[in-house]
Amino acid sequence: MATNNQELYEKFIGLQREVHLKNQKKIRVGLKINILLPLIFLVISFVTERSKLVFLVLWIVSLFGIAFYLLYVEYMDFKIQEQLKELGILDNKGQSLIGDEVVKNLDDISQAGSEMVRGFEDIRKGIKTDIRNMGDKLKK
Repeated sequence: MATNNQELYEKFIGLQREVHLKNQKKIRVGLKINILLPLIFLVISFVTERSKLVFLVLWIVSLFGIAFYLLYVEYMDFKIQEQLKELGILDNKGQSLIGDEVVKNLDDISQAGSEMVRGFEDIRKGIKTDIRNMGDKLKK
């Protein structure tokens, strides 16, 4: 019985990893299409004598379609990870679709932004102090 549960658990984890890897590939393909499709419409619009407005509308509609596709893939992966968290199989952090390097870099950027804000607050406090000191000197 225990081996049955263990096999089921391993199959479930394997399936989740497989779906996650497929979702990562889908995201890559969606991003490539997001780059190539506007170029294709641009080339077609300049090669043909048709109205540029038609290609602009097609391009905008296709961008919305690609955006919804990417959101759907991300949402489905998110739901799988939420289910795994509820079952206690996955830790709270989870796995990201865009890759751990990107997430780490985003964390670094966020931390750098926080440090900049603190630096600006220190500069602002210093300026306020300088202005008060000047005001006090002018009053004397």
